[in-house]
Formats: sequence, structure tokens, C-alpha cells
Amino acid sequence: MEGKILDQETTADHSPAKEQIADIKSKRKYDIIVFGASGFIGKHVVMEMGRFSQTYNLTWAIAGRNTDKLQNVLDKLYKTVDGYEDKKIDIIYADVQDIKTVMRMAQITSVVINCIGPYYIFGEVVVKSCVLTSTHYVDITGETLFMEKMACIYNKQAEENHSIIVSALGMTSVPSDLGVEFLYKHFNGELKNVDVYMYLYPSSFVHIFPMCTFIHDGTWISTILHLATKKQRLHYRNLLDELMGITRVKPNVSKIFHRRQTSMQSDNKEWCLAFPEPDQAVVARSIHHAKTIDNLPYNFDVRNYYVFGFLISAVIGSLFYVILSILAALEPIRILFVRFPFLFSMGVASKTGPNKTTMEMSRMSLTLIGHGTTSANPSKDNLKEIAHKDNTATRTTIIKVRAKNPGYGFSSKAVVLGAITILKDHINIPKGGVLTPASAFRNTQYVNRLMDHDAAVFEIESDLVIYGQQSKLI
Repeated sequence: MEGKILDQETTADHSPAKEQIADIKSKRKYDIIVFGASGFIGKHVVMEMGRFSQTYNLTWAIAGRNTDKLQNVLDKLYKTVDGYEDKKIDIIYADVQDIKTVMRMAQITSVVINCIGPYYIFGEVVVKSCVLTSTHYVDITGETLFMEKMACIYNKQAEENHSIIVSALGMTSVPSDLGVEFLYKHFNGELKNVDVYMYLYPSSFVHIFPMCTFIHDGTWISTILHLATKKQRLHYRNLLDELMGITRVKPNVSKIFHRRQTSMQSDNKEWCLAFPEPDQAVVARSIHHAKTIDNLPYNFDVRNYYVFGFLISAVIGSLFYVILSILAALEPIRILFVRFPFLFSMGVASKTGPNKTTMEMSRMSLTLIGHGTTSANPSKDNLKEIAHKDNTATRTTIIKVRAKNPGYGFSSKAVVLGAITILKDHINIPKGGVLTPASAFRNTQYVNRLMDHDAAVFEIESDLVIYGQQSKLI
């Protein structure tokens, strides 16, 4: 298994001519199928699906290869969520190692929520099955290699078949990608550049610190795979950029490692490190789509950073990343990383994942700082004090995106609400293609749904306009 995970992806070598595809224009039996429902993230998605399906009156089912485990997931749903006393959710057999079973599953639903990772290994079979059957697809992956490879290979066919493929509907990259959209819509002027700062922290060290497991080993394996496949990532990124004409923002060398005040509520400056993957890669595609497809004046750059707070934390984090990148490239060590996640992640990852208390105490705060010029006029009181040569206004708008339990709770809600948005707001979504969250949902009610269902908060923290040497807080 470790060799399979580390060395090659499950291929989608299947000719559609050999498969009888159902009438793609006919009414599907289910609105949504959760594929991989018995996995760690799949179980959380099922719980959210159980709640949201009643709110939005949806038909749904779960799928996977182990029907006993799937039944156990449903039994827990029936005991936990009200409204299922007289209802039974269907179980569909589908094995990611057998594309025919995955295609049969895709044919009977409008949207597939794919919870089986690592996605670079197991995801293409599901994407291809959805594209061939004109089925929509969503997932929570943060694997840029997988996302950009799928865009290279399947975007054109997905557009032709009216199949909407949306990845990154989780902590990476919904807050950043939709946060940039939120900032753009609320920026009263011409936006020039955006700095995005992500901060992950526990709400209570007393409860969390003794429990050192923070992620599931599936997340750990995806990280190791990301580090071990740098050449493949560059290969598909270059192909995608050449194919679509995407221009990536170059790093700001002076800010790769820097201190920054990230909140108007505090004067403290915290240590931050450039963190371009995966959010910055996703946002770059969203901006390109906005300019070339939606014809929007998105003439701004976005750079992403991670907030460490203390200098020692930033130094240790940087060293850990560099060392892990070097070791992940060595196959024997890579295999050990996968076999013994708890040991080699120093307790951060485990096969059981974080417990309920740890997840409920985790928090995410995303700060988006937008800089640009504005057409706003100064007040009459200040107008006399501004020299003609200073009669140029600059604007800085700060947006905050906050979420509880970002890794698994927020991600589960975000991906289900993404599937629901495809169903409910389809008239405002591109007809098909391999899309980012923002390119799919910028004209929909997706962000409002996230806020309405207590998944996240999007808000303006401050709006500062400067006229020459004068300033005014809006």
C-alpha cells in the first residue's frame, strides 16, 4: 500500500466507447452522492449532508467499497441527526480501483462529493467518470498537483459535457479564494495588491495542548506526497500556464520572512512566512478566470503568508519544512513517514486523527489586506489642507475570515454547501469546466450560505483612506 501511495497514481485508463453511458440529460436518481463516506473526512461530510439535505430537500446516498463500514456510518447518522427515524439512505457500491463501478455511481447522481485521498493517487478516476457522464464533482483537496493536472487534462472535455469540477472546497482554499472575492467586491476603488495571512490556533491551550494529534494521517500523507512530487507539480503547472495563458505572481523577496501587524485590534507585529501553496496557486487561477472568462478588471496580485507569531516558532516551522522536503524526496524515508505518521510527524498526525475536543477547540483567522487607489473624495474640512500635488487617495481595506474547526468541521460544511450551490445556483455558475471555488461561485450565494450555516464569518475589519499626509478611518 505504501508503495502504491508514494510511487504512482491510480490511472483512469478507460475508453468511454466501451462503457454504456446513461442518458446524461435524464433526471438523476440522487442529487448528491458522498463517495468515500466511511473515511475520516467522509464521516464528517455525511453528518453535514444529513442535516443540510433536510434543509434543502435533497435526495442523497453514500458510496464506497466496504458496505459494512458504510452502514455503520449511517447507523451513527440515524442516532445523531433528527428526522431520520423513518428514512433510509441508500448505499452504493463503488471501488476507486474499478472505474466501471465509479462511472455507474456517477451516472445516477447530479453531484459527487469525493472524500477519497490522496487525490493525486485516487482522484483522477472519479473526475474522469464525472466528466464522461456529465456529472458535477466537488472535493476538499489542497493538492495543487492533482488540481492542476485535472485542469490540464479535463477542462476542455468538462466544458463540452457541461460537467462542473470544483476542488479545494475546504480550509484550503475557500477562505483565501472567496476572501479575495469578498475583498474585491467591498473595495471602493482600484485594487492593486492583496496580502493574505492565515493564522491557525487553539481557542484553549488547557484543553488542547496535552492532546498533540492535530491532523489525520491522510492529511499527512497528502503533505508528504506534495513535497515528494515537486518535478511533477512544475511540469503540470507549466503545461497549464502555457495552455491557458496564466501568469503567476512572483514572490516578494523582501517579505518572504517578515513581521506584520495583522489586526486593527492589536498593535503587535507577528512573524510571518511566505506560504504560496495551495492557496496562492488556486487564487492565481481564479484571477485568470475572472479576467479572461468573466471579463472583470482584476488587475491585482495576491500573495499568501502564514502567521507564526513568535520568531522562534517561525524559525522552527521553516526548518521543519525544509528538512521534511529533503527527506520526503528519499523513497525509503518517505515510506517510513507513511507507515508511522505519529512518530515522524512528532505527534501531529495519527491514523485515528484528532479527537472531538481538539477539533472543536481549533480556530482559523484569515486576514486579507488590500491596497489600492480610490475615487473617494476627502471631506470639505480636509480639502483645504491638501495640496494639489497630494490630491491622490490610497485605500487599505482589511477583511477577516474566521472559522471554527477549520480542518474538518468547516471543510465538511464547505464542500457540502458547494455541492448544494451547484444544484441551487446553477444559472449563475459556468456551464462546465475544471474550476476553482471563486471561479465557480463568485456570482452565487455560496459565501452567504457559509455564513448562514455558521461555517465561517466574512467581514470588513477596517477601511483606511489616505489623502496625501491626511488619513481618514471609514
